[in-house]
Amino acid sequence: MTLRTSLSAATVRTSPPSISSLMKLALEKPEIVSLAAGFVDQRSLPVEETARAVEHVLGEARSGRSALQYGTSAGDAELRSLLVERLEQGHDATPGAFIDAVGRTVVTTGSAQLIYLVGEALLNPGDVVLVESPTYFVFLGPLETRGARAVRVPIDEHGLRIDALEEALVKIQADGQLDRVKLIYTIPEHANPTGISLAEDRRGPLLELANRWSAIAGRRIFVLEDAAYHGLSYGEPEAKSIWSLDAKAETVILARTFSKTFSPGFKLGYGVLPRDLVDPILRLKGNHDFGSSNFTQRLLHRVIAEGDYDRHVERLREIYGRKRDVFLDALDRFLKPFEGEVTWTRPHGGLFVWMTMPEGIDTGFDGLLFEKCLAEGVIYVPGEFAFAPEPAPLPRNHLRLTFGVPEEDVLVEGARRLAEAVAATLTKQA
Repeated sequence: MTLRTSLSAATVRTSPPSISSLMKLALEKPEIVSLAAGFVDQRSLPVEETARAVEHVLGEARSGRSALQYGTSAGDAELRSLLVERLEQGHDATPGAFIDAVGRTVVTTGSAQLIYLVGEALLNPGDVVLVESPTYFVFLGPLETRGARAVRVPIDEHGLRIDALEEALVKIQADGQLDRVKLIYTIPEHANPTGISLAEDRRGPLLELANRWSAIAGRRIFVLEDAAYHGLSYGEPEAKSIWSLDAKAETVILARTFSKTFSPGFKLGYGVLPRDLVDPILRLKGNHDFGSSNFTQRLLHRVIAEGDYDRHVERLREIYGRKRDVFLDALDRFLKPFEGEVTWTRPHGGLFVWMTMPEGIDTGFDGLLFEKCLAEGVIYVPGEFAFAPEPAPLPRNHLRLTFGVPEEDVLVEGARRLAEAVAATLTKQA
């Protein structure tokens, strides 16, 4: 007799990762140009900087033993203080202006863990999260696990539309569901998947809207500011964070990570939490892991304190800025015959370009464009994965491209192959 395994409801409703098949395909067929995986440039990884930090941390027995011991759920106190000091510097604030934030800062195993913890702390089945349309598709996974409803809010070339967010809340209120709205999720810098940043003059109004509707709902509606690509700006200054505008520390959850700006292998990020979420998040994190890697935190403290981190980010700006220019130039050249029919974003930072095909062109795995791309030896992420389920139906004529991993000559070749596939698709659909 074979006994079945009885899984939890959360496990059953969690879908497989949407792009795992793309990762497998890229590994199995290295001749394919992958414009899909949002990884970092392999050659840029900070081997020498990390080696120096390891040598320093383990160079003295007492400090080495301390680093190799358990830490705390909140994270290394010196690192958290240093992170808040850097927030002060980044916002041109007076030294000590953000000192209260140290006690509300938690170091996490990448920003992904913080996002998961926020979902665990806030969301019950049927609760509502408002997300940009399109949004970071990995964020939609934890919402699915929690049984929450993800509702799309349109964006434009300046990011999340505040008027559309207001309209969404009005509709939800009319449907009698306002008490289920828990969270607004935004990626304000160089968003994944579009590369678009939230305009500075929309940041204050976003916070004001969240506070106003919290009062209407009679419960807090939080804003999760996912700043994973903060720092990776190419030639243009970045606006101050939404978090810095939240003077009462009641509404905005700031999430940052070192995966894109230093090393994904470190798996470290951090969050600065509103006061009411500090204890709940730390209780949950204690059940997760007793605290993120103490050793890695000590290494990170060292590379930041010694200036290696800032020098590395500056180098990344040069590398990725050049790659972006090469890729956009190649798209301009090879897709010129389809100007006006096929459009794409021109990001000022980050790693992504969002492309839009004419209505009726299915960019999904079963669509003609993906078939033609496979034949040409190039892959992308179908844009449908980046749209929350509500309202139906899902847009299916978009694709996400990344210029982070391939070498410059490979990016040019990838753009050429993509253009060939686009030409074949549009010709057949005509």
